[in-house]
Amino acid sequence: MNGNESAKIRFDTAALAERDRFPMFCEEVVRRYTGLDLKTKDRRGFRAALELRRVGAIDIGRIATSPVDTARTTSLVRDGDDGLLVTLLDTGRASQIQCDTDQALDAGEGLVCDCGYPGELNLVADSQFWNLKIPRHKIAQLFTRPIRFAGAKLDKDIAARRLLLGYIREAFNLDVQASARAAQLYEQHIVDLIALALGAGGEARAAAEDRGVRAARLSAILKEIERGSGDPALSAVVIAQRLGVSPRYVHSLLEETGRSFTHHVLERRLEKATALLCDPGRQSWRIADIAGEVGFNDLSHFNRAFRRRYGGTPSDIRSAAAAPV
Repeated sequence: MNGNESAKIRFDTAALAERDRFPMFCEEVVRRYTGLDLKTKDRRGFRAALELRRVGAIDIGRIATSPVDTARTTSLVRDGDDGLLVTLLDTGRASQIQCDTDQALDAGEGLVCDCGYPGELNLVADSQFWNLKIPRHKIAQLFTRPIRFAGAKLDKDIAARRLLLGYIREAFNLDVQASARAAQLYEQHIVDLIALALGAGGEARAAAEDRGVRAARLSAILKEIERGSGDPALSAVVIAQRLGVSPRYVHSLLEETGRSFTHHVLERRLEKATALLCDPGRQSWRIADIAGEVGFNDLSHFNRAFRRRYGGTPSDIRSAAAAPV
């Protein structure tokens, strides 16, 4: 992808006749956007779905495919692209051959394909995975010594790799294109987590931990608040236990957003309450039922918080939503 192309590209072979699925996926998507070729001989029943987007200088692909063999051929290497292709496997199994290395990739693992050299990455089962295409210098600059990227596994810091996977999953659909600063931060956090998983050390490691790890953990905390806000017992202690950090760390990260843990939870509950109040299918629900559904165990507290946030009562909001336009 380049700066003139769409920020998001979607492709699904399900919309095509079976005979067209493999050649279309190979020619129009894989070769064009990843610099790879497809070598699978048995193309019967082939299927694939892909979504691509660019954030800063990073191309991110979310891909699901039946077994398929991909290759960075000698002729393709002549295109001069020496970027790094990081593959993170969500489900399935894969194998890679590059620069005299031959290794397996299991679900939850990740490795690097160096576009400066020929190589193969073969999906040997139905698989879902992420591909991150990153300019070489973005990662190389975080290592004080030269590193051989071809075939390097993201196994030097398992926690960083897990945070990377979670961060990409949660943030992939966020709209950061409208803010150059947001895109820059998202790109930097991804690079930091990859460098940590590859074993970056020294001052670069300290900087990457401060930027990337904190950002990924904050994203995970906010997701846990979103997921668990309907539970009246949700607390910083509960979230800290789920994520393997301390309650103080949870509070510290959230304070950097300018809002406390309590404020974040209250906002999520009120937003969900508003959605239920405006839902025609929930018109028969009592206000108390909606309050309980979103995590309030005190109706008076719910009414007060709602009025402070929206300047009206829950009944006012429901009536306004039900009124004919």
